[in-house]
This record gives sequence, structure tokens and C-alpha cells, in this order.
Amino acid sequence: MQKAVVTGATGFIGYHLIRELLGKDVEIWAVGRKGSKDLESMQVVKGIHTIACGLENILALPEICSKRNFDIFYHLAWSGASGILRSNYDVQMSNVGWTCDCVQVAKQMQCKKIIVTGTVCEKQCDAIEKQKIFLPSSYYLLAKKYAGAMAKCIAKRIGIPLVWCQFYHPVGIFNKKEQLIANTIQKLLWHEPLKFGRAQGLFDVVDVRDLAHALYLMGENELLEDTYFVGSGNPLELMVYLEMAKSMIDQTAFMQYGELDTIELPMERAWLDSLPFQRETGFTPIFAFTDSVEAMRQWLENEEYYDSKKWLI
Repeated sequence: MQKAVVTGATGFIGYHLIRELLGKDVEIWAVGRKGSKDLESMQVVKGIHTIACGLENILALPEICSKRNFDIFYHLAWSGASGILRSNYDVQMSNVGWTCDCVQVAKQMQCKKIIVTGTVCEKQCDAIEKQKIFLPSSYYLLAKKYAGAMAKCIAKRIGIPLVWCQFYHPVGIFNKKEQLIANTIQKLLWHEPLKFGRAQGLFDVVDVRDLAHALYLMGENELLEDTYFVGSGNPLELMVYLEMAKSMIDQTAFMQYGELDTIELPMERAWLDSLPFQRETGFTPIFAFTDSVEAMRQWLENEEYYDSKKWLI
């Protein structure tokens, strides 16, 4: 791989993917929103070309960027991937269209392959449709599922290889703090109340550095399938992860399980099997959960320092 386009380049996964690609001497065309401070900061990084283009204008990307013949088009951007916009059906339906647009744009820009990030929780959509009450994540997960299905159809029609990358819960520095593990670590550090649901469901945490390497391998290798799960290789009950974080940061913390009225959707162990991807690419996770927790603790305790060094890569 020599040249790659990356949408969502300023996001959590995008940042770590860019670090991975630069480490492999890949030249990057980073796509982000106009006015993004991170996008401006990238301009001084050797090997990165920045393009200010929001998803709402993604069809104009081939005109904005005259370069052609890319190896990979990574589509990571997704508006409302967390927070209150997950429950905004208009935003989530727009994401489906933008994902489909990116497949066509990748073809127009003569990319050899497009890789799109999904979520393994798409597989919970059947259970969501059977629920009698509204779940806040419903629109987001349904949109992810149908974006994947539509994107694959378009890719087949226009003739561009597409790989849909699924994962469960990536963690690492610059993680969004509303995400479960990051939020738990922050509350443990600041001795804030910790309340959860039963936390008995199957869960899988993958270090974002391992995920970034997996995305690189997806681009490097000729793959047999169009969908792969990337994970730790050792899914555990959510409570086990939470207790491990507690033991590392504040063993005296009181974890209140069952205090939140949450609905735990089914998560099957077979869905969290990363062996097919490992067999085809040789991928092996390097970072243990304890490594991830330690990295995030250091980041959360020294945020200003990390922010000042973010793009000095």
C-alpha cells in the first residue's frame, strides 16, 4: 500500500489509523470537516494531504481532489456514532446515504478497494425490531446494518472490492469520554459514583492500536470475504472488564451493578470470533486490556500534554 484516502481522519479511530499508515510509509489524503482544528494541525505532518470536505459534500470529493489511482479508500466517518445523535433518525439515515456515496466516490477516484467500519452490534437488529419499547441505539444500529447491505450491493454493481470491518468496543487515548470504558476509567480516577446495569452480557474490548493495524492488514491483503470481525480474541462478561479497570485504578471504588435500568441485547460468542480474519492475514492482537487501561489512565491524567503533542507524529 502506497496511497490511501481516509474519511473521519480526525476521529478516534482515524487518528490511530493515520499513525499506523504513516508508520508503514503510506501517503495519506485525510478528509475532514471544514474548520476542524485537527485537520489544520495535520497540515504540518509529512505524508498527509488534508482535504476539507464534510460528508454532506462527499460527492464533490473527486472534484476537490484531482489525485487518482489510490490503493485504499477508508471510510470511517459517521455522524452521531455516539451521544444524543444516535437517537436522531434523520442523521442516521443520512449516514446510510453518505456511506453509499463514498463507495461511488472511491470508484470515481480509481481506488483499488474500499474499507468501511461497521459494528458487530448490527447483529442485534433482529432483537431491536422485536422490542416493545424504543432503545436509544436503535436508529444507529439499524442504519449501520443497512448502510453495510446497501454499500455491498453498490460495490458489486460498479465493480469495486469492499470490506466491511466489524468490532465491538475499541479503546485507547483520545477515546470519546462518553464511551463506557473511557467513562468508567475517568470516574475511577476522579472518585465519582459508578452505576451500571447488570453488566453480565458478553463484551469484547480491542485496543484501538490493534484495530488500526487490522485495518492496515485489510488493505494490504486480498481477502476472501466482504465482512470480518476484529477483536481481542478473548471476549469476557462486561463486569469482568469493569472489575479489571477498578483493580488497576482504585480498588476501594464501589461499583453499583444493577442500578441502571438497561436492556441487554443478545451478544453471541460466535459473533465475536476474529479467527477467520486472523487466519487470512496473520493478525494477532498485541495489547492486553491492562495495557489499554494504563494508556488511557496516563492520557486522562495529562490531557493537556497529550493534546499538545497529538499531531507531532
